[in-house]
Amino acid sequence: MDYKITFSARFHYRQGSGVTRHYHQDYQIQLVYEGTAETHLNDECIHLTAGNVLFLRKGSWHDFVVTSPEGMKTLELKFVTEDEDMIRLLDHIKPLFRDDDRQLVNIFARIVLEGQRKTLFYKEMSEALLMQSLIAMCRICGFLDKPVFETETAKANSPKGNVSRIIELVDDYISRNINRNFSLAEMAQDIGYNQDYLYRTIKKEIGISAVQYVSRIRFEKAKLLILHTELSLTEISWNLGFEDLQYFSRFFRKYANISPSEYCASVRGTIRTDY
Repeated sequence: MDYKITFSARFHYRQGSGVTRHYHQDYQIQLVYEGTAETHLNDECIHLTAGNVLFLRKGSWHDFVVTSPEGMKTLELKFVTEDEDMIRLLDHIKPLFRDDDRQLVNIFARIVLEGQRKTLFYKEMSEALLMQSLIAMCRICGFLDKPVFETETAKANSPKGNVSRIIELVDDYISRNINRNFSLAEMAQDIGYNQDYLYRTIKKEIGISAVQYVSRIRFEKAKLLILHTELSLTEISWNLGFEDLQYFSRFFRKYANISPSEYCASVRGTIRTDY
């Protein structure tokens, strides 16, 4: 299929700001990951909230104004195509739907990062990711009823992505307590399993130790907070149970090979990339 991305962007619109009514000569996707807005798509008035995806077709009229006091944050892509097979694919995408499973926000964030960094073959990688997102959009909109893909987590080593009830309890405990520095003994007691048995189960099903598993989840959460919020690094470290920013910085560098401030600057630095 023949198509081309013309820009990718991460925007933070302030309350009362927006875009006046305009005509789309290409295709655009606007994913809201924080805040609200009132938008008009052709003659329809739509209330946008976090998790909404607005698909603007070629030939659409569109405007919006941000309504939430904290503003509205979006990931946006614009692309062009005249390919008939691509257009048939796009016909299955609804103008408005939700990304409740966060399938799209992660793909779009990667596209924005590719455009920002401009590493080797970034255009080709961005367009491959766009195709992945369009197929995901079709499936979310009901064209296909099978899930798009398994979410990438530390469970990748588990056979067929299946996990036991014990791992589900571990995940729930970590999620509920990620904002404090808990011990693994506390976790074992809370979910009602022998500590040694719990450790062996995590190692067997996940492929890494219990300590590594908790740390990996904290690291992935840290990346998401940096990527999809405007929280300071100090606030993020508090939210993840670290005693101070220095400790969090050492932890982050261990997994990312760069400091959290360097990562933050790389993913938050550019508003828009034209291809």
